[in-house]
Amino acid sequence: MYVVPGGIDVTDPFFAALRARRPDVDLVILPPADPPEPSPEATADELSRSAEAVDATVAAIAARLPEPTGDGPRWETYDHDNVRRWAQLEARTTDGGTTLEGLDQAFRDARWRSSLAVKAFHRWTASQPEVQIVGTWSASHHALVVTVTGRVLHPAPGAREVLT
Repeated sequence: MYVVPGGIDVTDPFFAALRARRPDVDLVILPPADPPEPSPEATADELSRSAEAVDATVAAIAARLPEPTGDGPRWETYDHDNVRRWAQLEARTTDGGTTLEGLDQAFRDARWRSSLAVKAFHRWTASQPEVQIVGTWSASHHALVVTVTGRVLHPAPGAREVLT
């Protein structure tokens, strides 16, 4: 048995099969990544900025949707004491693919990381450090749904009054 640093047995069946198939390949096993450090506590100003970023994004998207209905924006509890700003917009349309193409181009022009994939349904994603967006449209259901989420934050004890 040959054990590399980190306690991984490279003679186990997986590595044996890999070495038998590809003896010309050197195996390099890296140690596990360190767990992420806890997030610093978010101040009331950081929570307000996150809410403003999500709310402005929701308003920009809603202006481009035909008769949108929605849930939020609101704060949602996420992973114990953490929170994030969240909203979902919906629209019934037979032309959701064109709507998502327009959103994709508008957000690219605004220098967001944005992409649109068309397979069984249309899926649009866009992001910046503070905001993530996922939009989908199905031609068979004529349902366009766009979800906007802010960054996960851990509010400082005195900052929770912003969450109302």
